[in-house]
Amino acid sequence: MIRILLFPIRAALGLGRFSVVTGYRAGRMSARSTWRLGRAVGLWRLAFFAAGVAVGLLVAPMSGRDLIEELRSRLASRGGPASDDAVAERVRYELSHSPRTWHLPQPSVEVVSGMAILTGGTPHETGKSDLERTAAAVPGVVGVESRLVVTGPGGDGRR
Repeated sequence: MIRILLFPIRAALGLGRFSVVTGYRAGRMSARSTWRLGRAVGLWRLAFFAAGVAVGLLVAPMSGRDLIEELRSRLASRGGPASDDAVAERVRYELSHSPRTWHLPQPSVEVVSGMAILTGGTPHETGKSDLERTAAAVPGVVGVESRLVVTGPGGDGRR
């Protein structure tokens, strides 16, 4: 079984080695012989490529048209827009896993009709803008309403 799986790799490496050896030998021949040999090697490579395409078509599970129709039906069956709860969960996940926001205090997230409402405190203005941008980038979020308060030095809120 392993030999069958590794055959395409071995064939490609063998064909490459054959090409290198043939090129080396062709370099030692006359120009006319080199041209003929190069053309023969090119035809062999073309034949191997065609054989690979033929084998691929033979083992394909379905035709191209059937595959396109299958993909279209799967995309259509995914349904409409996601629920607000699902979008809120995705926003929470992104905020807690994004490299820009994972270290910040996580705000509470509520989504109403696609509008993400962020509530809580942040240590600085940069953190506030990072939280807002990350939430806005989540698919399904139409806009972000920020109720975040800067609690660090230079902010409005107190610690």
